[in-house]
Amino acid sequence: MGRKIEFDYYGLYLLKYLQEENDPRQTDDNFINSRAEAAAEEFELASREGMSVAVSQERAIAVLMDGFNKPEDI
Repeated sequence: MGRKIEFDYYGLYLLKYLQEENDPRQTDDNFINSRAEAAAEEFELASREGMSVAVSQERAIAVLMDGFNKPEDI
């Protein structure tokens, strides 16, 4: 059966990171999709709060990459 990744910006961003780091979660579609959804929700929330696109994106990526230890990789 095929993979069930929602191919949006945040999902692809995280998938690429996980593949580059050879992280075993690269095959965990639920992990990728839930992180991507949380990031998209954070972007929307920040935008509704009047934040700029850049700040909203920064907040979304912070949610997406929460728990990864190497901030220089983000």
